[in-house]
Amino acid sequence: MKKLFIAAIALLLVASCNKPAAVVNLALKEGVATNVELYKLALNRLTLVDSLSTNDNGQLKYKIALDDAENPAFYYFFHNATKLAGLVAAKGDRISISADTLGRYSVEGSEDCRLLQEMDARMAESTAKMERILAEAPEDENLQLSKVYIDHKRAMLRQVIENPYSITSAAALFQKFNDQLYVFQEPTDVFVFEKIRDSLATVYPKSEYVSAITKAIENRKKVDKFAQMVSEAPVVNLPEVKMNDVNGAPHALSELEGKVILLSFWSIVQDEHKVFNLEMLPVYNKYHDRGFEIYQICLDVDKAAWASIVRNQNLPWICVNDGLGINSPAVATYNLNSVPTMFIFDRDGEVVARDIYDPDEIDKIIAGII
Repeated sequence: MKKLFIAAIALLLVASCNKPAAVVNLALKEGVATNVELYKLALNRLTLVDSLSTNDNGQLKYKIALDDAENPAFYYFFHNATKLAGLVAAKGDRISISADTLGRYSVEGSEDCRLLQEMDARMAESTAKMERILAEAPEDENLQLSKVYIDHKRAMLRQVIENPYSITSAAALFQKFNDQLYVFQEPTDVFVFEKIRDSLATVYPKSEYVSAITKAIENRKKVDKFAQMVSEAPVVNLPEVKMNDVNGAPHALSELEGKVILLSFWSIVQDEHKVFNLEMLPVYNKYHDRGFEIYQICLDVDKAAWASIVRNQNLPWICVNDGLGINSPAVATYNLNSVPTMFIFDRDGEVVARDIYDPDEIDKIIAGII
């Protein structure tokens, strides 16, 4: 029995030795012993591979046992929740990384590693610009933030188009500044996803990252199809919504029964809707005393930031937010699949128009039913 046990251990050791691997050498510029963690990016989450320590010179050598001999995978070194460096590991790779504990790094060993480092560096730069703008709070804050976002998206679009067969294009497609702001989040971006998926599938047909792109494409198409169905379906009556305003006072939509109502769903990250708010002020003031009301629901989870925008814009109508974001019951109640979304209800609670953002056109509609 003992011999069988020893033989089993020997077989496991042989299997372990035969497993595909990549070797990575990490050198921290601080040059001191440091604890680090190695994570693998598995679809949309990071999974811990190993907890490691550098030597007294801030260096370590590690052999990554790969799960797949045919497809590369993304790995990241972290220190105290700060991402130190990223790499793309494939069978036989020998990768050298020089990094500091602030997340600045350089990498050698493969073209994919170089592309990933460029992508990470650009994201770090764009994020830092956004943080500076938010800290300084200039008058044109939203315009400056939008410019940083657009410039970054253009750079990422250029990178994936120029490198359609690099697995790093898969990571670029899922980049995000936060949980509500993805780099590629517009409905038309599905065509970019399809182009990259089709290119990568010719090189890595069984890659988990290619599968993730395919799933994202399918989900986006389902959402677009459902949104079209909703937009074509008649909406009658006025489903109830009750939320608090910036002062914590509750407001129920049913309290506006018998009035002409503009029900608006929006997000504070949308500069166009902030402009729309200001353009609607004359229309609101013109018809409010005659029975017109705006009930505006914000779908951002950051209620403090939302309240600040509402106060800064001096919005006189009902502005509410339950802080649940896309998980708000109002999203399901009104079958929302995109933001902004807007409905105009007549005095009987029936929808007479939706998703019209021209104040002059809204003025004409209200004039006809007030």
